[in-house]
Amino acid sequence: MVDQFWYPLFLFPAIPLMMTTFGNRWVSLSSLIRKTHDKILAENIQGKKRLRYLDELKILNKRIILVRLMQTLSALSFIFNLMTIFFGYLKFVDVATLCFGFAVIVFMIAIITFIIEIQISITALKKHLEDLEDL
Repeated sequence: MVDQFWYPLFLFPAIPLMMTTFGNRWVSLSSLIRKTHDKILAENIQGKKRLRYLDELKILNKRIILVRLMQTLSALSFIFNLMTIFFGYLKFVDVATLCFGFAVIVFMIAIITFIIEIQISITALKKHLEDLEDL
């Protein structure tokens, strides 16, 4: 029974790495939002071009929500993983097993959310390519 408590060690390095990745996406998105916001205000952009920028900001807002969700889910997964180790140490096998199951499920949801965010990111890039085609 003790051997099964090696499993949390497999998740242990993966979760912080993903949290770092999600944090980097957060920084990139927030920088892009600020830049777009400042550009709209500074250049007093109007008409069709302004609508395009506003559409871009809507997409960025969706992505920010997803990144925040990914970070939260990863943190919860990390906590469940730590609880697995703790309860395994206390020899509460059933509780430790349950915590590990939660850690894996929550981490899977975080990764699925990451995939969705990537798809939205691709949609945003396609909008930029469409703008270039109009030139």
